[in-house]
Amino acid sequence: MTKVLFLVSRPGLGHIRCAESIGAALARIQPQSDSHQKDAFETDMLDIHDLLDGRVSDAIIDGYLRMTREQPALYQRLYDLDHNLYRQLCGEIPADRAIADFLTDQQRQWFPEFATREWYSRPRVNFDQALLNTLVNGVRRSYTMPPNRYLMRGLLLLIYRVLARRLRDAVSERQADILVATQMYPNALLSPARKTGQLCQPLIGVITDYGVHGVWVRAATDYYCVPHTHTARQLHSKGVPWERILITGIPLMPHFAEPHDQCEVRTRLALPQRPTVLVTGGEYALGTQEAVRRLVQSAEGPMVLVTTSRHNSGSRELDDLARAWPQRLRVCSWSDHMPLLMSAADVVVGKAGGLTISESLACGRPFIATCSLGGQEGHNVHFLEQQGVGLRLDPEQLTAFLNNLFSAPAELHAWQARAATIGRRHAARAIAELVSRCAANPPRRGEGHAYPN
Repeated sequence: MTKVLFLVSRPGLGHIRCAESIGAALARIQPQSDSHQKDAFETDMLDIHDLLDGRVSDAIIDGYLRMTREQPALYQRLYDLDHNLYRQLCGEIPADRAIADFLTDQQRQWFPEFATREWYSRPRVNFDQALLNTLVNGVRRSYTMPPNRYLMRGLLLLIYRVLARRLRDAVSERQADILVATQMYPNALLSPARKTGQLCQPLIGVITDYGVHGVWVRAATDYYCVPHTHTARQLHSKGVPWERILITGIPLMPHFAEPHDQCEVRTRLALPQRPTVLVTGGEYALGTQEAVRRLVQSAEGPMVLVTTSRHNSGSRELDDLARAWPQRLRVCSWSDHMPLLMSAADVVVGKAGGLTISESLACGRPFIATCSLGGQEGHNVHFLEQQGVGLRLDPEQLTAFLNNLFSAPAELHAWQARAATIGRRHAARAIAELVSRCAANPPRRGEGHAYPN
């Protein structure tokens, strides 16, 4: 029995769904007669947020979501590891007003007791909360007073070492044979333990967006599975040898493995045979309401399908629109029926997450991004435009663009054909086969890698 441990990180469901899809593919390739055979697989999942105090984890996730919505420029700087921003976090220079205000608002919401100087005199203080808030206080107060660079650098190093040690211990406790990271932070946090030989299992990094952040690049990672040749070149340009890069695509759940006939799917779903758009906003349904409203209010607009979020955010507004436009709009609950909904549509519209884009391309559907959080999603939009399978539009531009596209069937079919060519429906199986080869013949550290692309 080979135990595979998937390492993920919230927020965002894409990293988790990718891990689940690889697990499903492993279940399909292992022997069915006896699950206890040596070449069978057992899977487990570890979210690094579970290694944190719950309140700290919730505050970080809320801060990420709030920053991407309200301060996209600040989030882009953080994602890019902007040099001046990094110097501010390290205490080399004072924080600017935007960072200080954002951290102050977050602290008031989540940790008001730490906003004063008296908290450290309390007899019982949660370690994680104290560590985070000491860093926050140092950054935000540096806006008005000289920062202590030795304290700030020490805090950042301590936070990294604490998280790396916790992850090392958690991985050791799980007794996994193979590690698969579908998010860059657990991949990076494993590096110290692998350099010292404390963790020697094969480590596979699965990149779930169409761009590569520098945090992904670690000598301790045995293999990288990437979505496209475009991404492979980026990774190689950052110093990763070609023999450690496999172009697999982003792993999808098994129900994306086979294409569906559009006419048959529309009949099955009781949809009219007319131009159709699927609008999806990902786990949190970001940006869906405005796009849907503009589409259904267009006099000659298409049939609109829209998926609600996993948390049902915005579902009331969508239900109101569906009652007002029953022949033009159908609201679909969060489900595993995305292959059918995408196949029924001609175009997919929504938030530019790597997984959603990959699902759309696997179904041969171009993708129009009306919501992009920047950072990794900026890479995804660039990929869509570079490959001619999508683009970024504001909601107010959407109706005119789609009306023009639907009035030119040859152009629409060309977009769909390019999407189908780029889409990879069997990525999960390709990664599962790599896991299987690593289980049979683990790569030896420092001696290169034996598996071809």
